[in-house]
Order: sequence, then structure tokens, then C-alpha cells
Amino acid sequence: MLKEISGGVCAAKGFTASGIHCGVKAGSSPDKNDLALILSEKECAAAAVYTLNRVKAAPIYVTMDHLENGVAWGIVANSGNANACCPMSHENAQAMCEAAAQATGREAGDFVLASTGVIGQTINIGAIQAGLPQAAAALSADGSDRAATAIMTTDTVKKEIAVCVEIGGREVKIGAIAKGSGMIHPNMGTMLAFVTTDCAITHEMLSEALHEVVARTFNRVTVDGDTSTNDMCVVLANGMAGNAQIEWKDEDFSAF
Repeated sequence: MLKEISGGVCAAKGFTASGIHCGVKAGSSPDKNDLALILSEKECAAAAVYTLNRVKAAPIYVTMDHLENGVAWGIVANSGNANACCPMSHENAQAMCEAAAQATGREAGDFVLASTGVIGQTINIGAIQAGLPQAAAALSADGSDRAATAIMTTDTVKKEIAVCVEIGGREVKIGAIAKGSGMIHPNMGTMLAFVTTDCAITHEMLSEALHEVVARTFNRVTVDGDTSTNDMCVVLANGMAGNAQIEWKDEDFSAF
């Protein structure tokens, strides 16, 4: 039985999150969070789907590279600037991951990276570098709400959910935050979705599940016929629920 619960991306065991204002966009309100951080206390199996737009932003390519090994520890994301089609985009994307690593004690390659906002302007990497220690210090088990607001751009409401389900005799929790309002079209429109779970599942099965579900959910949604440069949906699974690891398409996989 699937049951909705509170907690968002922090509902699953071992995940913390934060959202702060660091001033990515010049003149932005200090009340608007614009930098989000999500971190697991254990290594996660990781899977992602990306925009099929011909032009992809630097954060997409950096994330693709970091997830080649099928694992990750966290997600760092900003709003206010997409870091797309602009000078120094790849260098600044890498610098953002390096700053997240330094602030958390992890490695740069441990992070999924996402940016959203205006296209064509060089990102204020200095503001992000200065803000990440604060974001790391603010990580908490009730930080999902702040992370959800930090990735909003033209969204009128934050998007956050968490559910629990029994798998293999253990309670498994799945939580998510997302952003997106315009430029949404099948094959990942302008949206970012970050999903966390404490389910024990292999990278291969996690990727299978994600691709199956996205095909009949996100990739069926259209708002205005446009796709974008930065869109992705990422799932991190740290296995802390203690269920028998899902390694093939059995009943547990179907439940997940």
C-alpha cells in the first residue's frame, strides 16, 4: 500500500537538504532561496534522464560524466542562471562541484549538478562558491522545503512529495522535489526533478525503473511545445531501508 508522507527529499533515511540565498541573480530578493544542496550519508546508486534538446547546458554534461560510474552522494543546484550558452560555462560547472565537495568533505565527482534560470549569461560562480559553505552548514533532515524553493524560477508553487511503501518486508521511502512551469514538452521540458530513496536497488534496475516511469509521466507532459537546455530527472538510492537489494525485475521491482 502506497502512503503519502511528509519530508520531501529528506523523508528517506540518510538524506539531508538545504536551500539558501546566495545572490546568483543580480538584484534578486534576499528572501528568494537560489542554492540547493542534497546529501546522503552513504554512497547512492544513481540514475538520470536528460533533455533531448540538441543544445545541452554544461551542468548536463558534467552530470553525465559524474554518473558514468552509476553512483553519487549528493546534488547541488541553483536557480537564477542556467549556465547555458555562455562563456566559461563548463569551467564554472566544474567549479561549482568542486566548491560543493570542499564544503561537504566529498569529491567533486560525487555530485549531480543542475542549474536553471536565464540562458546566455555567465553565471555568478563567486556567489555560489561563497554560499556553499553556508548551504552545507544548513543541511538538515527538514531541509527539503528550502531546497524545493531554491530551485524555483517562474514556478508559482513549490513541488514536493514523499511516499512510503513496503518492499521485501521493509518500509521504503521515496521523496522528491521538482521545478518547472514553462518550456515543458515531451522528452524532458524545462524541469528539474530530484528523487531520493532509501531503497536498496542496483544502478541498472534503478535506471530501468526511471526510464519506464518517465516514459509514461514526465515525457507525456506538454505546456508550450518547447524543450530546454538544462532538464533532468535524477534518482539517488542509498539502500538504508535494509530491504534485500533489487537486482532484477521481480515483485520488489514492480512495487518500487
